[in-house]
Amino acid sequence: MQDKILPKIKSYYEQAKNSSSYQNWYQEQQNAWAFYDGEQWNKEEIDRLSENGQPAIVINKLASKIDNIAGSEISGRTRIFYRSRSGEKREEETARALTDLALYVAEQNDQGLEISNMFKEGLVSGVAWLDVGVQKGFEGPHIFNRYEESSSVVWDQNFKRADYSDARFICRERWLDEETLKAMFPNTSESLLLSNSNSSGVQTNINFMQKPQFEIHYQNSDEKTHLVVEVQFKQTEKSYKVTTPQGKVFQTFDKKVAFIDMENTVEESHAQRIYLAYFSDNILLDYRPLPYNFNNFTLIPYIYKRDKKDGRPYGLLRGAIDPQRELNKRRSKAMHLLNTAQVIADIDAVEDPNILAKEAARPDGIILKRPGKDLRIIRNSDLAASQVSVMDQASRDIQEVVGLFDESIGRHSNATSGIAIHQRQRASAMNQMFAFDALRRSKKMLGIRVLSLIRQFFNHSMVIQITDHLGASNAVQLNVPVTDKNGNTLQNENGEPLKYNDVSVGVFDILVEEVKDVLSSRELEAEQLNLLMQAGVPIAPKFLVEATNLKNKEEILQSLNVDNVQNNEV
Repeated sequence: MQDKILPKIKSYYEQAKNSSSYQNWYQEQQNAWAFYDGEQWNKEEIDRLSENGQPAIVINKLASKIDNIAGSEISGRTRIFYRSRSGEKREEETARALTDLALYVAEQNDQGLEISNMFKEGLVSGVAWLDVGVQKGFEGPHIFNRYEESSSVVWDQNFKRADYSDARFICRERWLDEETLKAMFPNTSESLLLSNSNSSGVQTNINFMQKPQFEIHYQNSDEKTHLVVEVQFKQTEKSYKVTTPQGKVFQTFDKKVAFIDMENTVEESHAQRIYLAYFSDNILLDYRPLPYNFNNFTLIPYIYKRDKKDGRPYGLLRGAIDPQRELNKRRSKAMHLLNTAQVIADIDAVEDPNILAKEAARPDGIILKRPGKDLRIIRNSDLAASQVSVMDQASRDIQEVVGLFDESIGRHSNATSGIAIHQRQRASAMNQMFAFDALRRSKKMLGIRVLSLIRQFFNHSMVIQITDHLGASNAVQLNVPVTDKNGNTLQNENGEPLKYNDVSVGVFDILVEEVKDVLSSRELEAEQLNLLMQAGVPIAPKFLVEATNLKNKEEILQSLNVDNVQNNEV
């Protein structure tokens, strides 16, 4: 079986990377990032300008547009929210605990920063990725989610769905030194090192923004690193849908697990299973099923837009690069015209033509000409004005193409009436909805995977501490056995131990709500109660206090009760 795996995954990777759609995307995103970073003149253009005495001026209108949209995502960050589908009280409590646990996982990973990095990358490159998984930590399993550089990911070019669910595979490139290679693959790394030592086909001086086109090399001799490709791919296998006597339903590919209890009801079918493999050149380094129950790719995509012709993603700057280039060229030309002048003179009008050229270019120049000789100096102010006019039009074109008008970021514009300003601000917000709708989809995919990882790895009794913005600590218990007064564990009707906030049971919906970026579900409830009070809903103050995690909450409640008793006596 493994003999067939290497040709399969290597073909996936090399065909996808050498495809015209991937190569076109890669060149386009490199160009987009160059314009974002202000590198908007190529070497040939700079050399030509230098020969003509023109400055290579860059007025970067694009970076501020991207930063504004990315900044609005940061200022309006949302969180994943779990809700019980059944509405049963115990499941609702578990859903609240899961929400708090998801917030805890997010804070441990700086999830907000990682998602913001992914979002900004997607705006420029057109596609971005967030990696989700579990690694060993000092206190047990640690769920991580990290932004992945899009230039290191090679994807299935034939996928159609925006959530990447119909893709066959996804690849990730890693350049590893020999020590890391030996540590990760102790059983197979020696074969790779021996093979590469006998190979002459190497590539040198590679960095993360420089990749070979149409020719792939797996070794960097200068840095002594090796290209290891991680491939996650689908294989169709026999699957077992298991229903336990207690009514729990789960799916497994392991026949022994399915029939471990003879009372289980098992339905056999075929399903796609995710496998994980690593290879470098002609050596298969590792191959195994993906160790996560969610049975999906660990890389979550954020896709801004896709080209209808070949399906390659593209970012917000695609249509704005041409007017940005036009703006720079017109500004450079205008400055050159303002700093130069034409001189028409008789051949012997002055003693030294070099001095004439130098003084004519100065606004305070002094020119001595011979009597009776003709000498005229023609300024290029009219020509410069025409260049500025075209430059202004290019600036307006950038706004229209990007869909973010100056009014929405507080800049002065030609809109004079309040209605015109409001309409342009509204148009800017409408144009950004596509970007944020795609981000919401990616966050929901993240919530599904995080919930699955919580259920798979957080199956032991645990207590997490969540601190709100007031500094009050809130302890959230998970999978804690319910006991009676004598300390005996209680059981349900099926004879199983009852657990408080048992994350392994229940069906939950994953919502990405437009809620404030709070640190606990209790703090979120307090915010919602405040909104209800502001809307005029009569809510007793004690309910608002109870929803908080104030350290002296009990004293405040007692004080409210005393005041109520005194008011009743009066």
